Amino acid sequence: MAESQLVCMEDGLMPTAVPESRPQFYYSEQQRAALEMLLAHGDGAFKSLLKDEKSQDFLSAREIKAITNTFVKYQHEEDDGGASENRAKRDASDSMRSTYWPQMSDTDVPPLDLGWPSSGLFKGVTRVCVYTHPPKENSPHIKEVVRKLIQESCKVVAIVMDLLTDLQILRDLFEASQRGVPVYIVLDELGTPHFLDMCNRMQVGAKELQNVRTRSVKAVGLNLSLGRIPGNLHSKYMLIDGDKVMFGTYSFSWSSSRMDRNMITVMSGQVVDFYDNDFRELYAASDKLDLFKEFHLNKPQTGTLSRAAVPKRPVAATSRFQVNLGDVKVPEHKYHNPKYLLALGQIPGRTATMEDFLKTMDPPNPENPTEELENLTHVPSETGKKESKKPRTLSLKSRGSWWRKQNKEASEAVIEENTPVDAPKHTLPADQTSEDAGKKKKRGTFKNIFKKAK
Repeated sequence: MAESQLVCMEDGLMPTAVPESRPQFYYSEQQRAALEMLLAHGDGAFKSLLKDEKSQDFLSAREIKAITNTFVKYQHEEDDGGASENRAKRDASDSMRSTYWPQMSDTDVPPLDLGWPSSGLFKGVTRVCVYTHPPKENSPHIKEVVRKLIQESCKVVAIVMDLLTDLQILRDLFEASQRGVPVYIVLDELGTPHFLDMCNRMQVGAKELQNVRTRSVKAVGLNLSLGRIPGNLHSKYMLIDGDKVMFGTYSFSWSSSRMDRNMITVMSGQVVDFYDNDFRELYAASDKLDLFKEFHLNKPQTGTLSRAAVPKRPVAATSRFQVNLGDVKVPEHKYHNPKYLLALGQIPGRTATMEDFLKTMDPPNPENPTEELENLTHVPSETGKKESKKPRTLSLKSRGSWWRKQNKEASEAVIEENTPVDAPKHTLPADQTSEDAGKKKKRGTFKNIFKKAK
């Protein structure tokens, strides 16, 4: 029902008439009466009514043809075969259908059962990229941009489209579904048969549809006393992973990508929240479209995750820090790990219990404590000198001599190991002595440099 009609049904609310010159002009009762005359008696009666009321013709020839072709009459009970039976059931029932005007829907909201990325967080600065067909300034084709967004998706793909019949885009959506990406599709009610026809030509299977949820939505339309004039869904956008959105005039069809002039905009940032909320509203107001039922497919069984077998816990003892192991075998390395002492209730040991260990310990003699003190002997230190607690510091000169001494001892040890038994010790080859002489010469030069610096 149109929004203006809902406003008129409010109790005690009579909206003021808005002239056509004001931008707030939206609905006119004269136009509604003219539409009913057009649908009941034809175009001639429609033109004559407008002439009598001195109103301008507000419909083009194309709109008149579309309205007359899509108009749907209401179905009355008298039109059915069992009119008398339905009337008897209605009289016998105690329900008050004519007075039932719920403010909220009495059906549950369809859940996004495949998952949905969390929203409400700051998504950064809004960034905009515009693409056209035909492409401009060496930019990619709009179909290439759309396919790349679908192929790079990893969280979710949500589409609101009037016509979805492009073969390559459908394949990309089903491939995304097979790799585990949830795919939600909301289609216009008039474009739904064309979508089902293309899926039937592709011969889609149950695995391809496992992570796909499709629904159809009706446009606002206009309800009259004779019937209803349906509208079209012209919203065309696609949400990717909850942080990108593509919208514009491009419909996902072959003719739209090849023959029509279109423009799309890809945006990221905080503006995505608006499309996120709009998609949820359309998804809640849409009707279910079960693809498994349409194509006579069996839903794949999603097996439950098998849990690993958990061993039974041993019966607990009186203390909460001990466990009565019973016949449970404990590995050997756990006997010597301190963290298992609380579980075993004893100190490390394979067979000895705590009582046996305490019996092996001889307590001191309380009657003669001096005897125990005499048995204690002092262990002298190896050096016999008290070590100074003050840390030892070395000067720069002493450090250098200590380092040279260590290197000398190490080199002598290496020489003694490599020289034969018969050769005299502390003798070096001629080459090595020349190298040592060169090193000493260099050290002398460094000493002279340090002396000059001082």
